[in-house]
Amino acid sequence: MKTIVIVNPQAGNGRTEKIWPKIENALKQNIGSFQTLHTKSQGDAVLLTRKALEGDTTRIVAVGGDGHLNEVLNGFIENDVQLSPQSTLGFVMSGTGCDFQRSLNISGNWQNSVANLKDAKVRKIDVGKVTYTARDNTQKIRYFDNIASFGLSGAVDHCIEHSRLRNYLGGSLLFLWATIKTVFTHPNQGISYRIDDGPQEEIRTRLGLLANGRYFGGAMHAAPQAELDDGLLDLLMLKEISVAKFLWHLPKIYKGTHLKIPEVYFQKVRKFTALSSEQVILDIDGESPGYLEATFEILPRILNLEV
Repeated sequence: MKTIVIVNPQAGNGRTEKIWPKIENALKQNIGSFQTLHTKSQGDAVLLTRKALEGDTTRIVAVGGDGHLNEVLNGFIENDVQLSPQSTLGFVMSGTGCDFQRSLNISGNWQNSVANLKDAKVRKIDVGKVTYTARDNTQKIRYFDNIASFGLSGAVDHCIEHSRLRNYLGGSLLFLWATIKTVFTHPNQGISYRIDDGPQEEIRTRLGLLANGRYFGGAMHAAPQAELDDGLLDLLMLKEISVAKFLWHLPKIYKGTHLKIPEVYFQKVRKFTALSSEQVILDIDGESPGYLEATFEILPRILNLEV
């Protein structure tokens, strides 16, 4: 088995580069020998993954945050199938949010991620697919392992990206601060949507998400009923709600007890299409690549994940 480890040294605001020697030593003890590749800019992980899979690589381990894992995933999948059917994907979370591993009951530190790889089994999991409007107004496709969302979450991404506090606050605290700050300026927005092959409907919402995994936004238990291999996406939309009521209910989102709130729309779906006359920002696994109009779909059990 040839293993390649793809590292994003900038993950966690540069923290991964500082602790990489420790991660490297721990990986050698747990998975044996491997080749290391480091990304230098956004998009590198997609290209490095595809090049590795064109050779004799049978195992790729992504070291970084949720966004980096998403890039490696997008190198694994093309035209809705895994490029190399026998290859497996593992991960070591060392980024800001580290949300995906929480759905696998792995606590949020890199040591536990590494230890999990030692005796990992291969699990076939679903992958989400988003066909969306990119920033250059072209239509693009992106796959996701965890959660794709729109509205407030995309605005929170922008807030974090341009804030100096990202260098000082930890993952959960950073996302909480950015959420509270952004909700005061981000309005409810009008959305036209269609579920599966159903009728077109309208809603005003502050936040909508399609979940394969359960956690996002730095440990928010946003989709407590989501399963990684059930062939469905969990759709949640927060109906028109005041800032005060949103902040009142925010602790429930962290606890995963918010589905009973009257303002929360919840349904399991296979396909969801949304558009808006307003600029509604997307968030896909912690990154913001574009806007609605977008179609979200589920691709059942196409990824070989090491867990």
